[in-house]
Amino acid sequence: MLKAVACAIVITTVTIVAYFRGWLPVHSRGSAPAEKTSFTPPRITGNIPAATVGGFPVVTNTQSAAVKPEAKGGLGLFQLGDYEAAIPELVKDLEKNKVSSSLHAALATSFEKTGRTAEALAQWAKLADACPRAPERASALARVYMGSEGAVRVDAGMKLLRDHPESAESSSSVLAIADAADKNGRPLDGWEACSLAVNLGVGNEASLVTRCVNYADQLAFSAKDLAELGTVYVVKSGDLVVTIAKKHKVDQGVISRVNKIQNGMIRAGQRLKVLTTKASIEVSIKRVWLRLWYNGKLLARQYPVCTGNLEESPTPFGDFSVSTKLVNPEWTRAGQRAVPAEDPENPLGTRWMGFAEPGFTSYGIHGTRKPETIGKHESNGCVRMRNENVEELFDLAGAGTRISIHE
Repeated sequence: MLKAVACAIVITTVTIVAYFRGWLPVHSRGSAPAEKTSFTPPRITGNIPAATVGGFPVVTNTQSAAVKPEAKGGLGLFQLGDYEAAIPELVKDLEKNKVSSSLHAALATSFEKTGRTAEALAQWAKLADACPRAPERASALARVYMGSEGAVRVDAGMKLLRDHPESAESSSSVLAIADAADKNGRPLDGWEACSLAVNLGVGNEASLVTRCVNYADQLAFSAKDLAELGTVYVVKSGDLVVTIAKKHKVDQGVISRVNKIQNGMIRAGQRLKVLTTKASIEVSIKRVWLRLWYNGKLLARQYPVCTGNLEESPTPFGDFSVSTKLVNPEWTRAGQRAVPAEDPENPLGTRWMGFAEPGFTSYGIHGTRKPETIGKHESNGCVRMRNENVEELFDLAGAGTRISIHE
């Protein structure tokens, strides 16, 4: 009796488990049992070997993977690597959308892939002209530069540097572009490229600065007539250097310095070069140098300087402008007598270029009686220079010249 009960319990338990696990068919009350269905294995065609699971063959994905996706337009053909077929379609697409950088780039690349180099370069140039904000533009200009010769090469290189100065393409090409400019008789472009290289920190800085200074001497501070830098004035009877300077809205010092005029002596008929480029001054506290720039892009001079004691009397950071300009300045302090220029107690040296901004008029750029301090942080906050250097800067940077002081 007990054995029969135990067997019944086991059978019932197994049946319940089988029911909930789906091992048994489920019939609704009063419904007929489900019809038996036969399983027909899928037919395998062709020479594709059939894998088997549980003895039945299984279709693999081999055939569908071998079918290429349908190409849609020029970009579709390009993405499939069918460059010959893509070219005419991309040309048609560009007729409808002339400012699509992706279409220009795909067409240029297709020309490259099919050995049509000249057409590829022309297409990269079209991309650069038609799509000024395209992310591919710097690369396009670099390709035109690398693949061209002569003036076209320099034009593309300079456009790359001017429009995309921070790009990787500019950093890697800037020195070669400067050399190409020089080789093609365009030293002004070479000067600009070298100046950018200094700013980007590319190459040997000391040699690049020297190269920039040489450009300045040859192109700006010489009799060479370059419309981009200035103009030529023919002296008339009764002219004075000061009146010529006033007429051209420049300081007389720059006219005298560039034309090597001594004591204001000029003669009628004399041709004077008048620099009309905009000067600006940059000072680095950390690296203790002062740079003179023209038009914000041509490095003309770099001078070593002394700046303020970093803890007690730091030189202020910020943007300022030159106001008062004095030759052999007196040194004045609040509540004390003025110290004349020749007095050994006067620390200002031979020139003073004071800041214009309220709250900063006690600061300036000046000479020194202590040239041994140049390259250090020992001043009372002013920018201190060797006398011969500040005298040159005094002539080359007029009143109103902007000054940027940074770390």
